[in-house]
Amino acid sequence: MATDYLSSLNIGSGLNTTEIIDSLVAAERAPRENIINEAKEERIVAISSLGQIKNEFSAFETSLGTHDSQTGLNAFQTGNALDLEITDKSLATDFSSQITITSLARAHTLVFDDFASETAAIGTGTMSFAFGRWNGDGSFTANADRSGVDIDITADNATINGLRDAINDANIGITASILKTGSASYALMIKSREGLDHAMQISTVEDPADSGLNDFAYGAVDANVETVSAADATLTLDGASITRDSNQIDDLIDGVSLTLKSETAQAETIGARYDVDAAFSTMQDIVSEINALHDTLSTLSQRGTNGQNAGPLAGDPLVRALKSQLRGYTTTPINGFGANARYLAEFGVQTQRDGSVTIDETAFKAAFNADPDGFAAIVHSRVTTDSGQVSASITGSQYKAGVYAFDILDDGSATLDGVSMTRSADRFSIQEGDAAGLRVDIIGNGADTNIYIGTSLLDSLRDFADSVIGTNSEIAAKLKSYNDDLTDYDTQLAELDTRIAAVRSRYVTQFSAMERAVTALKETGSGLENMMDAWRASLDS
Repeated sequence: MATDYLSSLNIGSGLNTTEIIDSLVAAERAPRENIINEAKEERIVAISSLGQIKNEFSAFETSLGTHDSQTGLNAFQTGNALDLEITDKSLATDFSSQITITSLARAHTLVFDDFASETAAIGTGTMSFAFGRWNGDGSFTANADRSGVDIDITADNATINGLRDAINDANIGITASILKTGSASYALMIKSREGLDHAMQISTVEDPADSGLNDFAYGAVDANVETVSAADATLTLDGASITRDSNQIDDLIDGVSLTLKSETAQAETIGARYDVDAAFSTMQDIVSEINALHDTLSTLSQRGTNGQNAGPLAGDPLVRALKSQLRGYTTTPINGFGANARYLAEFGVQTQRDGSVTIDETAFKAAFNADPDGFAAIVHSRVTTDSGQVSASITGSQYKAGVYAFDILDDGSATLDGVSMTRSADRFSIQEGDAAGLRVDIIGNGADTNIYIGTSLLDSLRDFADSVIGTNSEIAAKLKSYNDDLTDYDTQLAELDTRIAAVRSRYVTQFSAMERAVTALKETGSGLENMMDAWRASLDS
């Protein structure tokens, strides 16, 4: 506080006007400043708490993603002649089969050698590739499903590395590479895709002035050039003979991919089985994550009754709505996983009065063992049908989970719940309505069937979390509003500073005028005293 030196010297009124002005200004400033600062502090705490909620929902969404499609179905095998992978858990189910691999699919491989360098000249012209099968009599049968391809060799790529690049760049299902076969010897290897009917026949047309390209012609079987003959994979599955033109087999067992690696001396067992303990562990994790999010929302919004401290977002309607939505996901039906809706309660999960959830291990395992496929309702969105002659899939997110009736009419058209579908070859589709984005493929004549479009609890919760943390969410709008409030409070404080400065200036002016008046009165009083002293002195003389 500034020192009032005039008061110390007993000049003027003798009052400490500086202290008086400071007190008057503080008395006028403090109430309004406290109101603004308290409101500002409330907004800062609310912003921090809302940010915490966003972070919790983001972590919630990420954690749930780790459980996606963890249905408890796991692949197993007794040997190592192949790799087995479950690729579509909406199609795969438990099974056990005996498999024997007689031979692997092979890619037709040709090697053209005796080049002195990678840049050895080869001449210009055109190479024409045809694809098909080399028969035992040496004849070639073209593959009707693959068209021939021409590659032009010009002066810009008339070397073996130029030819290699031209073949690879053509992207025609052939790969070319250069092999260093000796200290100064190179070869060009050309390799087709696997399969008996994907062997190569190569014809060439040389430019008259630049010969050499004919060295790469392959118009008849030549053991000096052919290092690997084309072949299909042959195997047996549970005694049934199988042939495929690739070692990657995705169409033998529904939802399962096989990668053949070696021939087998005896049958190996492959399969998939449901693991109730793995499924229960997944369900436990989901329950824990729901409860952790629920606890955060409850702590931040608790009202402070029964001796508890009020949360920073006590009574906030948005947080209350989020808690209600979260609780709703644990109690509402899950549609599209059969004729009847599924519920969390079926899997031993119970929602408590406060919104938290619990899980009963015995009840869960009993339900899972009775119907393991039903657990997909919790962890795996899918589209299924009741018919092996009809498969379905869906794109986008504008559909509604549920059961839809697919009917094929006499004229070859089809309807979904009575709504006409668009047909293209063996595929029907629909772009509007509750099943928007649905595609239905038929085999042969197809069949009337039910189509089940199911959105798992996991995906519903992830969509919920995404809606909370999105840029256009209610919480984002509220954070923007609260940050705008902080800016407004800072403006109010600046305006208060300006107004208080004016008040101080006014007080200084008023007290200065008072001091001048008091000084004048004191001077008048001194003059009167002097006059009276002179008068009394004249009377005594």
